[in-house]
Amino acid sequence: MEIEHDTGIVRVDWHRYAPDQVALWADKVLQAAYEHGFTAVEFVHGAPEVAARGTPGWTGQGAGGRGQVKDLLRRRLYGGRWRRWVKEVRSGEHQILEGRMVIALRDNPKPNRSARWPLVPPPAY
Repeated sequence: MEIEHDTGIVRVDWHRYAPDQVALWADKVLQAAYEHGFTAVEFVHGAPEVAARGTPGWTGQGAGGRGQVKDLLRRRLYGGRWRRWVKEVRSGEHQILEGRMVIALRDNPKPNRSARWPLVPPPAY
């Protein structure tokens, strides 16, 4: 996890992480970034050649398990799971690309600079 105070962005590269790790830690990273008053979280998930649900070329499953992290993160964003921390999808402020996504956070009127950052474990693979 890279915390860039100058740009207001937190970046996490999910390569080599198992989907269950991402399911647990992505929520915690978003919450901590919001609590600290950051403006965005960038999740690098890779598999840009694997089409995601709702895009041209999507066949209903990833190529040999690839694209699972991308699908998981998109389902959470579009399903409203992160709505307490992130801006509405309709705002158009998120950047949803095939290899990464930059999620725009809501403005936090009372950031807590002493809030705890999650200690994301090493990747499973």
